[in-house]
This record gives sequence, C-alpha cells and structure tokens, in this order.
Amino acid sequence: MSHDAELWLAIFGNAHPVELEIGPGRGDVLLSLAAARPDSNFFAIERSAGLAEAIMIRAGALGLSNARVIAGDARCILAEVVPPGSVAAVHVYFPDPWPKTRHRHRRLFDRPGTAEAIARVLVPGGSVHVASDLPWLHRLMRERLGSAGLLEVAPCLPARPVSKFERKYAAAGTHTATFVKRA
Repeated sequence: MSHDAELWLAIFGNAHPVELEIGPGRGDVLLSLAAARPDSNFFAIERSAGLAEAIMIRAGALGLSNARVIAGDARCILAEVVPPGSVAAVHVYFPDPWPKTRHRHRRLFDRPGTAEAIARVLVPGGSVHVASDLPWLHRLMRERLGSAGLLEVAPCLPARPVSKFERKYAAAGTHTATFVKRA
C-alpha cells in the first residue's frame, strides 16, 4: 500500500476516492456532496478553526462518516500534507477576494505556487471545479490553473446547493470553470 493510500485510509477508514474542498465556509457544499455520494470521501481545508469544528459537528449529526475538515492555510496543507497524485477532484467555490490592497497576500490564487500545488495533488484525469461571483477573480483562477498545466474543459460542476453566500453575492451571476489534469 502506498503512503498516499495509507494516509487516506487512516483518515477515512476506507479506500474510496478523495475529493478536496478549499474554503468550505459553513460547509453547505461539502456536506451536500458527502450526503449525496457516500462512495467518495470529502476532505476540506478551512482557514477558520471555529468553522471547521462547526462543520464537523454538523457532519456528525448527519451521520456523514465520509467528511473531514482540517483548519489551516490551504497553501501549506496542499504543499506539506496532501500526498501528490492522491485527490480525485478539488473544489474551490467563492474564495475570499480580500479586496484591500494590504490583504492581497491572503488571496488563494495571488500567491505563486497555489495552482501548481492543486495540480500536484490531483490524480491523472482528476478535476478542479471553481466558481466565483467576481469576474476578475474568475479570470485569475482560470489563468493560474491553466498556467499550472491543467486543461480547461466545458464546465461540469457537480450538483451542489446554492449557499447563503452565493444567494447574497452572486445576484449578478456565477462564473464557473472546470479543469482536468492530463492523464
């Protein structure tokens, strides 16, 4: 058994494919995907420890044994914890734009290496699904993921609930994209 398989087996207790969500917020998408697809495992990275804990409490109350959330910086966790070539899909929905100039360094896709780290953890043929209500942020995500060697395909986002955030901020529309890692 490879180190990758051992890590996910230790976390989930099974060998189902793993999908990763960066920034699950309140966990609406994560918990919906986990409930709809018990044959897959869902691992999320949330910046806020309080939100991560709240999502895990909800997952427990719903009996979802295939959902886990870790609190921390996604860039660090992707680079240091998640094994290369071990994730079937990555989901990034409505990442925080950190609009103030002094906060730009916190933007997920502004720092060099984030898109490459996402590409590194994907299995060959794995996918990345992104959505944003901000056209400039959507363009940035598409540019960075394409530069990391991922191939943009027709958007094929998995069925997901419309979160409270999306209802509030995406009134002007949601911009989506899907990328795949070449086999």
